[in-house]
Amino acid sequence: MVVLLIVVAGLSLSFWFGNREVAAPVANSATIIAQRADDIAPTSVFDGRTAIVAYAKAQQVALEWQPDAVLLNAQATWPQGSTVSDLRQGETTWGFTFYSAAAEKIAIVSVVEDTAVVVSEGPHKQEAPILSVTGWNLDSKDAIETFLSAGGNSFLENAGVSTLTMALYADDQERNGRMEWQISLFSLQTNQALTVRLDATSGEVLESTAP
Repeated sequence: MVVLLIVVAGLSLSFWFGNREVAAPVANSATIIAQRADDIAPTSVFDGRTAIVAYAKAQQVALEWQPDAVLLNAQATWPQGSTVSDLRQGETTWGFTFYSAAAEKIAIVSVVEDTAVVVSEGPHKQEAPILSVTGWNLDSKDAIETFLSAGGNSFLENAGVSTLTMALYADDQERNGRMEWQISLFSLQTNQALTVRLDATSGEVLESTAP
């Protein structure tokens, strides 16, 4: 369980830092954990939870870490080759990044089944505003359903064995005041990808990048 929590943290850091520009001190603090995250395959040994259910566990631990901790993002990767039925459940292990303005730090909280643990923390000064989680209405299950209808089903039919990743962004950096889901499918057989951005409040499809 402890090893898996660390793996989730590494995948979370790799996904966030690898897909956006961040301040150098944050990237440096994450380097040790994230170095080999891409080489670690996700596992389905443990029962998963939807994002909102897992967040409730993570938030309790984050507030013990720092009383002003707020959600910055959430990330997850489904096991390679997961079926459409598996994906539709929206349940997996999660990594949540929390930010403390008072401490000027971020912490990664991994949630595996009903266990939440702070597995990494590092310095960070957040420049962009952070949106309130009260605007987060779309759980992972509903977000994936929308993603599949927006091209995910066709992609899986044509691209073969694929891996699904998703991230929830609560920072308002070029998001026009909206919390967003970013969901991607990567095919190992065709080297193609499908990425869809969703409004995490309304469920509106904001952008779809097809192969």
